[in-house]
Amino acid sequence: MSNFPRDAVRALPKAELHVHLEGTVDATTLLTLAERHGVKPPADDVAGIDQWYKFDDFPMFLERYFAVLGLLREPEDFAFVAERYMTTAHDQGVVHLEFYVSATGHILENQKKWAPIHDGIVEGCNRAAAATGMSWGLIPDISPHLGSEACIRAMDEVFAHDLSHVLAVGMGGPADNWWTQDFSPIYAKARSLGLAGVAHAGEHGGADEVRFALEQFGAERIQHGIGAMQDPAVVELLVNSGVACDVCPGSNLALKAVPDAASHPLPAMLDAGMTVTLGSDDPPMFQTNLLDEYERAWDWCELDLEGVSRLAQNSLDAALVV
Repeated sequence: MSNFPRDAVRALPKAELHVHLEGTVDATTLLTLAERHGVKPPADDVAGIDQWYKFDDFPMFLERYFAVLGLLREPEDFAFVAERYMTTAHDQGVVHLEFYVSATGHILENQKKWAPIHDGIVEGCNRAAAATGMSWGLIPDISPHLGSEACIRAMDEVFAHDLSHVLAVGMGGPADNWWTQDFSPIYAKARSLGLAGVAHAGEHGGADEVRFALEQFGAERIQHGIGAMQDPAVVELLVNSGVACDVCPGSNLALKAVPDAASHPLPAMLDAGMTVTLGSDDPPMFQTNLLDEYERAWDWCELDLEGVSRLAQNSLDAALVV
């Protein structure tokens, strides 16, 4: 196996389509936010925070994730985080970035208003875009564990504010109640406003989640989607529709969606003709970055530079551009 050509891959123009704004808070940023708000951090130094960012399971990850949400309080906090990550992404060759934002988490769990959050993120993204020339957009997402009725109310607050930077609505987090509660009105409202719909599906769950997201939510991209490989009919549905799966190999390893690298279905997804893009999901929390994800694809799928270039082109083709 040849060495990963990191500099050549860095030079490829690419989009990052699966990254959560809150999940980009690295150890240094977390300590800065904690000091800013007079909060005792979970550890006193960078090494300690990095250790805290190691998870035994998905619930433990969510506990950490929501703790980070609690440190994002003022518009400038959101601007600071957005600007820092866009600059980091640009250094890895990203020319277009789509930020997932835990809209219902901030509104319902932290009792925040959406407008200042949105406006802070926009300010940070605009600052980074002015310095880098990147394009960008936002995907406010729904945390289904909060319940459909509450999420509908929260997303109405999102829909009532400035949508000029919003590309789509998304669905993140545990999906156990998809089958018993109706989140589809949120997607229908988004479509009526000219917004796309995307959804996390088939991360820890199976192909039935992916089919549900496609058929019930009208998802135009699937985040993760690795569970689709359990059902050839769902694979065929994805291939024929051209719906991209935004796969995050490092995240899948860290959260034990797969037991090891050899078990990851990424090679089979590419062999099946599925459209795949690569994302870092929550990069510092998983000790990864976008170039590391390309290196995993290089190694696991025995790609050459042409194969890696196709993945980069997929990301540009699947982007939702304002």
